Amino acid sequence: MKNDRLLVGIIIIVSVAGILYFGIRAITENSKKDGENPFDYNIEKFKKSEKGLVHYSEVRRLDPGLQRLHAIAVGPDNKVYISGEDSVVILNRDGGPHSSIKTPGTVFCLAVDRNGDLYAGLKDHVEVYDAKGDKTAQWESLGERAILTSIAVSRESVFVADAGNFIVWKFDKSGTKQARIGEKNKAKDIPGFVIPSAYFDVSVDPDGFLWVVNPGRHSLENYTAAGGFRTSWGEYSMEPAGFCGCCNPTHMAVLEDGSFVTSEKGIARVKVYNRLGELVSVVAAPDQFSEGVVGLDLAVDSSGRIYVLDPKEKVVRIFEKGVKK
Repeated sequence: MKNDRLLVGIIIIVSVAGILYFGIRAITENSKKDGENPFDYNIEKFKKSEKGLVHYSEVRRLDPGLQRLHAIAVGPDNKVYISGEDSVVILNRDGGPHSSIKTPGTVFCLAVDRNGDLYAGLKDHVEVYDAKGDKTAQWESLGERAILTSIAVSRESVFVADAGNFIVWKFDKSGTKQARIGEKNKAKDIPGFVIPSAYFDVSVDPDGFLWVVNPGRHSLENYTAAGGFRTSWGEYSMEPAGFCGCCNPTHMAVLEDGSFVTSEKGIARVKVYNRLGELVSVVAAPDQFSEGVVGLDLAVDSSGRIYVLDPKEKVVRIFEKGVKK
């Protein structure tokens, strides 16, 4: 009996060794034939696959004269607001200088109201400046854990994304806190935000609904102004239509027709989706950005032009629909 067991054991070991030997040999031979490492993590093919989807062209670059660029917003008059370490630079639509606002610290996110009021998000609180650049309010701190990453304004409300507290705060225009949006709640089918890094964006669509990027879930979520969960779209994929990496998309903007503009890090790219979340176009492909660029904040103007903040190049890049011939 012992000899039989020993014989069976030897047969199994020899069989496994043979399978491993011929398997490794086959992989090695194929690798030599193709000239590639089969275990190499190569994303170049995904970059190249986007070329046929690009339907936008870069038409201009704006230089705000800042060493570090953090956020961008476009006002109702198409003035462009860009934040640096301790100031917000305002440019006219043609790129010429308009004015600047000195701030008490780094402004990480911006939004401009219809009347020209500027909402500036510092690390833990919001400050408000009027159209002349004068500070009119400083809202309460949201706590030591707060990391403000995005602001969106509607007719009556201000929504502030807080990556440190994993929440979207809703305020009225006077700075009174009204609601916490997006907290995990199984009973209300709210999944909760997964935020592995400080990229967490919000926007308001033409119908007044709130959209929030849930970066760890690779999705965009839709909420009522009161905070009720409505729907979501997005999926994890290395293909152009999806979002990959640990936390994408990093930024978002909404066009006047309700389409979405998104940007990503890792495989840096900017894309447009329709209202249903279906990919319509690549705006800028990965090879149009410097290696390792992050923080591609987005804004759109009344003509549908897309503004991309490029911190690596220290410029704002403007894209229009249509491919140059």
